[in-house]
Amino acid sequence: MGEMILPVAIVPATVFGVAAAVKSTDLEGLPRALVDFGLPPRTAAPLGRLLVTCEFAVALALVVPPWARVGGLGALLLLTLFSGVIALNLMLGRTPVCDFFGGLKAVPVGWSTVARNALLAVLAAFVAADGHPHWLFAGLAVVMSALWAGLWAKETGEVRAGLFAPEFSLRDESGRTRTLCDLLAPGRPLLLVFSDRPPGPHTALLPQVARWQRTHGDSVTIAVVSGGPHTVPVAAGGGDGPRRLLADPGRRTHTDYGVTATPAAVLIGAEGIVAAAPAVGAAEIGKLVAKALRLHGRPTVAGRVVLFASTALVPAFTTVCGADSDVAPLGRPPVRHG
Repeated sequence: MGEMILPVAIVPATVFGVAAAVKSTDLEGLPRALVDFGLPPRTAAPLGRLLVTCEFAVALALVVPPWARVGGLGALLLLTLFSGVIALNLMLGRTPVCDFFGGLKAVPVGWSTVARNALLAVLAAFVAADGHPHWLFAGLAVVMSALWAGLWAKETGEVRAGLFAPEFSLRDESGRTRTLCDLLAPGRPLLLVFSDRPPGPHTALLPQVARWQRTHGDSVTIAVVSGGPHTVPVAAGGGDGPRRLLADPGRRTHTDYGVTATPAAVLIGAEGIVAAAPAVGAAEIGKLVAKALRLHGRPTVAGRVVLFASTALVPAFTTVCGADSDVAPLGRPPVRHG
C-alpha cells in the first residue's frame, strides 16, 4: 500500500467500522430502520445482519494492505447503494432517519447525506484505484466537500431566530389536523418538541413534556412532533402521557425546522416568529421552557416593532383622513364648505 493510501483508507474504514459496531448493538431496532427506508419487513432482519457483516468486512479490508483495494471497491459499492436508496426516498418525499449512531443520534436524511456519501465514495475509489490518478480524486474530493458543506448549511440553517416559523399541517392523536396557527394563542409562546419513532432516548423526555404541559399549560403551549412512518396512537395522548402529539410521517416538518437530531425543540413567539433556534438534548430543551415562561405575556422584538408601527401609523392615518375630509365616499357628492 502506498504512503498516500493508508491515511485516506483510514477515513472510510473508521466510518464503516463505527457504523457496524453501533448497528450490532441494536439488531432489534435495525430492521425497523430499514423498513423506514422502504425495505420489505420480511427481509429487513436478514438484510440488517448482512449489512453489519459487510460493513465490518469492508472496514477490516481497508486497513489490511493486501486487501485494501478490495475493501475500497466494497466500500464504493455499499456507498453507491446507500446513496441510491436515500435519493429514491427523497424523490418520493420521504426523509427517513439515518440512525448512524443507533439510539444516540437520529438524523433525518437529506441531499447533504447523499453528498457526504459521495465524498466517502471518492475516498473509497481512490483506495480501489491505488491512488491513480491522484489529481482527479483530489479534485473530486474538493468538489464533494464543498457540495456537502453547502447542502448541510442549507438544510440546517432554514430556521433562525427572528424569522417567521414554517407552516405545517399535521394530524394529532385524535385524528384532527392541526396547523401552526391553530397552536398559537394570543400572548402565549409555542414550544415544538421533536421526537422520532421507533423509541429511543427522545421518548425518555416525553414524561417530562407531559409534566411541563400540566404545570405550564396556562403560560406556554407545548406540542410534540413525532417523526416516523407510524401514526401517533390515540392512547399516547391520554393518561400520564403528553397531549398534542402531532404525526410527521415523512419528517418533512423536522426538515423544515432544521431538526437534524432528536430530541430537539424550537421556541416560537405568539406572533409566529421563531424566538430561538433548534435546541438539542433534554438539558437545552429545559432551558427553552424557562425562556418560554419568560416570554409569556411579553411581546418579542418583532412584536414590539409591529406595536410601535401601529401606534405611529394609526394617528398619522387619522390625521390624513381628517385633512382629506373634502373627499366624499363613492356615490356621494363632496361637501362644500362656506
